[in-house]
Amino acid sequence: MASTPLETELVVPKHAGKEVIDIDDEEDDELSPIEQVRLTVSNDDDPSLPVWTFRMWSIGLLSCVLLSFVNTFFSYRTEPLVISMITIQVASLPIGKFMARTLPTRKFRIGSKEFSLNPGEFNIKEHVLISIFANTGAGFGQGRS
Repeated sequence: MASTPLETELVVPKHAGKEVIDIDDEEDDELSPIEQVRLTVSNDDDPSLPVWTFRMWSIGLLSCVLLSFVNTFFSYRTEPLVISMITIQVASLPIGKFMARTLPTRKFRIGSKEFSLNPGEFNIKEHVLISIFANTGAGFGQGRS
């Protein structure tokens, strides 16, 4: 006896052993056709996560300046040492989590604006922006930017 899938289940047809997603379905528009992306990246955005934080600006600017300087400095060697943005991407996660634990949570007021040095946990949006800063600085010494 053949069973029918529930309406809430995602039915992924297979073609030649590979999963195929029909991107014409309205409910499946948000799904990535690549299985690894579907399994690791959420389709939902949380707009309540802080993005333009003191942590993001300080770690991001420091990583951009540091990578730009180091890669430019070492580019004059006969065998240049190249430090990629992956180094900063890996190092910025524990640094961001450390800053989230140690920075004060007190609110500061400038005029009508109110902000905090530590608005909450270190999140993925801050980490992505730090990686973008680092990528900008990493390409400078080799003329790739």
